[in-house]
Amino acid sequence: MLDPVYVLPRWELRDVWSAAPRPDSMADNEESEWIQRAQKGDRAAFSRLVRLHHRRIYACAAQMLGDRAEAEDAVQETFLRAYRAIERFDGRAELSTWLYRICINVSLNALRRRKRTDAADVNDPRVPEPAADPAQGNSDPRHALEGAELYRRLAAALDELSPSLRSTVVLVLLEGMPQKDAAEVLGCSEGTIAWRVHESRRRLREKLGDLLDEATGKSSSAGTAAAPGARRAP
Repeated sequence: MLDPVYVLPRWELRDVWSAAPRPDSMADNEESEWIQRAQKGDRAAFSRLVRLHHRRIYACAAQMLGDRAEAEDAVQETFLRAYRAIERFDGRAELSTWLYRICINVSLNALRRRKRTDAADVNDPRVPEPAADPAQGNSDPRHALEGAELYRRLAAALDELSPSLRSTVVLVLLEGMPQKDAAEVLGCSEGTIAWRVHESRRRLREKLGDLLDEATGKSSSAGTAAAPGARRAP
């Protein structure tokens, strides 16, 4: 049985998402080597894999849960589960796909346990904090408030989707994952993913109306602001 592994503590997670450089890149053969070492009980090797993938896993959890503390808990649980099961990882799927699958399951379990039903609030990592306009050198309070309200409405609309639709939106539309990979993560067919994407867009447009058209040019920014390091569609 593997010993407990070092996983980034909560305070460090908060700093990493917002301030640290982007995660290290790693060639496929190099990642395979680190996986093999982790499977033999090398905690340092697994910690390197954590650092490589934690941004995208946090991005997924943050979009699913809309709460910083819950997202951090989900990230911790995801990597702890992955560590305990790393010996059984057979490499038939990408490690990132495997981690996404764990994260989605952990997040869905958290949603089922959740008792609160608040709309997006100040603890929602998907709603960016007001920032100064670098072009003007100062902050425009009215513009900042309008931007925050836009993100809140988008986040609230996402939260009203069913778990299956929300998971699909997060992976395909926000994380930029190909539908084939999303189908593997969610355990369904590509056709099901395509239908979910279509249905989610219809419901979001129905809910948000013209606001969705205004946000189209900001969609990738929304994902990045809420969860730094989120993957973009090719």
